[in-house]
This record gives sequence, C-alpha cells and structure tokens, in this order.
Amino acid sequence: MADQAKEAFEKASLGAENKAYNVVAKLDPEYFEKLKGLYVDGTFGRQGALPRKTKELIMVGITCALGRARGVRLHSQRALTLGATPREVLEAIEVAAIPGGMPGLWLGVETLEEILKERGQEFK
Repeated sequence: MADQAKEAFEKASLGAENKAYNVVAKLDPEYFEKLKGLYVDGTFGRQGALPRKTKELIMVGITCALGRARGVRLHSQRALTLGATPREVLEAIEVAAIPGGMPGLWLGVETLEEILKERGQEFK
C-alpha cells in the first residue's frame, strides 16, 4: 500500500521533488497513505472544475503570500511543467503581493528567475 502511495506522490509531483514526503512514508506509512488521499486523490490528482495548471498557479500565490520558499519553488516548477508561461507564474506572484506584501513578491520573482535559468528559459 505504501509503495502505491509513493508512486502516486511521484506522479503528482511532476518531477518537482519534495524529499520530505519520502521521510514521512518511511517513518509513518499509515499517515502517508492518509496524506496521499488528501494531496493526490482529493486535490492535485483529481479532475475537478479547475485544471491542474490553475491549481498550481493558485499554490504559487498562496506560498508566496505565506513566504514558503519550498512551496514557491515546487509549485512554480509544476505550473511551468504543466504549460504555464513564465508570465502566468509572474502574475500569480504579483497577485500574492496584495495579501502577502513585498517579501512574497521578492521571493517569488527571484525563485522564478532561478527556475527559468536552471531550465535554460528566458522570460517572455
């Protein structure tokens, strides 16, 4: 069961690795299975009213507003992988500056620039 949950997380991650999930899976497989139910089955793996790309852009904004660097990176990477343009990611970051303030904007744009550089992409 835990192996299936790990596979589901890996598929949902779209290559943006979060090693913390591997640790949780190892330390508490029962909890990890429940977490998979919420994260994969209930949110990112579910075909709901919002496409996955939109969900990832929402998460970019939320994590910027909260100042969560790991989340900004993971969700920005995933949004880009799902076809979001750098400008769409930037707009999610800019919207987050309203509730989150300038530090969230700085975090978001610096992270986006790093990701694009890593991917050999330019902002258009």
